[in-house]
Amino acid sequence: REVVHMVYLSDVLNLPVLDSQGQNVGTVTDLVVNMREVFPVVAALVVTPTTTGRVPLTSRSAPLIIPWRQVISIEEPRLRLTVPRDQVHSYTPHNGDVFLARDVLDKQIVDTQGRRVVKVNDLKLAQVRGVARLLGADISFWAFFRRLLPFRFNERLVTWNYVQQVDQEPRDVHLRVPQTSLADLHPADLADLLEEMHPEAGVALLNSLDVETAADALQEMEEPYQAPLVEGMATEQASDLLEAMPPDEAADIIGDLPEDKAEEILASMAPEPAQEVKDLLQYDEHTAGGRMTPDVFTLSSHMTAQQAIDKLRSEGPSPETTYYLFVVSAEGELLGVVSMRALITAKPSTLIDDIMQRDVIAVHVNDDQETVAAVIRKYSLLGVPVVDDNRRLLGMVTVDDVLDVIHEETAEDISHTVGTMKEDVTHTASPLQAALGRIAWLATSLVGGLVAAFILSQFKSSIQSTLTIVYFVPLIVAVGHVIGAQSLAVTEHSEPGAMRHHVWQELLTGVLVGAISGVVVGLIAYIWASKPVFGLVVGMSLTITLVAAGLVGALSPILLRRLRLRSVLAAGPLVEAINSVVSVALYLLMATMLLGSLS
Repeated sequence: REVVHMVYLSDVLNLPVLDSQGQNVGTVTDLVVNMREVFPVVAALVVTPTTTGRVPLTSRSAPLIIPWRQVISIEEPRLRLTVPRDQVHSYTPHNGDVFLARDVLDKQIVDTQGRRVVKVNDLKLAQVRGVARLLGADISFWAFFRRLLPFRFNERLVTWNYVQQVDQEPRDVHLRVPQTSLADLHPADLADLLEEMHPEAGVALLNSLDVETAADALQEMEEPYQAPLVEGMATEQASDLLEAMPPDEAADIIGDLPEDKAEEILASMAPEPAQEVKDLLQYDEHTAGGRMTPDVFTLSSHMTAQQAIDKLRSEGPSPETTYYLFVVSAEGELLGVVSMRALITAKPSTLIDDIMQRDVIAVHVNDDQETVAAVIRKYSLLGVPVVDDNRRLLGMVTVDDVLDVIHEETAEDISHTVGTMKEDVTHTASPLQAALGRIAWLATSLVGGLVAAFILSQFKSSIQSTLTIVYFVPLIVAVGHVIGAQSLAVTEHSEPGAMRHHVWQELLTGVLVGAISGVVVGLIAYIWASKPVFGLVVGMSLTITLVAAGLVGALSPILLRRLRLRSVLAAGPLVEAINSVVSVALYLLMATMLLGSLS
């Protein structure tokens, strides 16, 4: 049976190298592998010479690159050469050679099997019949500790046939795994990879793809990642990618770029797509105009069905805008819409005027994106036309754009409710940014807690006479927070016209929840203290406190809207802070009053 020696690169680095006579040659600092095979062959050993004695073929400070054929084995604890030190040959790296420690270790690679970007924490090597090969990359967390400590840890190996190097500069290295292995991935998977990479590595990856694939991947990326990537590209490359994208997507990216970079890219683009992007940039990005694509397919009402089909074949409109075929006048006014099904099933001689639907649901170019999303959701549309004041057709907002809007608005609502940045919810904020964004609203809760503590201190005499009252303060505060958050969530997402109804509904719900909770907790308090009066006091106090907490949660969104502070103040932390104060104050006040009157 063949003997296979397996080691990690971390085991080999810094090992002493001895010649055939046992003389010290130096220490290992790197391995050179040739990437022309699936599992690359180790071609040479990079050795830092000893500082004493003769150093062949080079100066004392320059490293030796010894061909692997002069190495006996890769085994520890030292490497032995087949020749004396004065007969050591020098290896000249070729095109396609890679230095493992310098070029691969601690670098990002693409795992094309797992469809992810990973960091190489170590590399595994094997030697069979004197030939050493690179087996794969260890991406485990423990591999890092293996390099520091003399212990063996479990590996998490990505075999090299599933690996593709990301940044091939400056050595122009082409791995055995072909570039098409990445091009074959779905654009959404490529987008996930790009979002995990440093911008420089992302640019290198996009450079390795054809323009259409790269544009699709860039389009699938989350908005915060797109602009930094495009900003790092050469102007010509960026303009080529943006030309291949839908105009609305390109406009969103260019709008996020620095002004000088945006102007350079627009100047480099072809006149027609550049003008389309410029036209879109004049609209606010959160309106229908900022979300629409101008690439819509239009027909004349005087056309026949056959003429319309011929035009459809010849012009080949974008797939995302062929859900509906819009009928316009000579001046561009929107007259009607024809579905693809109606067009295909109509007789060739049928006029478009006879099969078009005249009552077209449309949105104004300046309508807010939430309004557009609501229209598409309400009428179950795949897209909605965008018109100006004269009902001239300007473009179309598609359902995929609305999904982006819903995602953004949901993230904004969550951040507003819980007191974080929107970037924190979408996982695009750095830890420092997330911490700073949260601290501001944690301070609100801190103030509320301090005020509640102050109120608690003002009831010192009542507490001393009936200490059992204090036992239920944490319960009161906790349940008050829950009730307030529930009422806030319901009212926050209500339509403005339905808010009054929802407030009354929350009031009734709060009364019912408070009454049920009061009865349950009152019984527990009675059993605990063995005093019916105490159970009655705690139950009634809890009921009133929960009703008040629910009202605070329900009324807060209305108050913030009236004061135009919804975009400035986060309702969630504010409601919690107010409820901390209100719950403690009401509970102690009601308990003190009831105990005094009943006694």
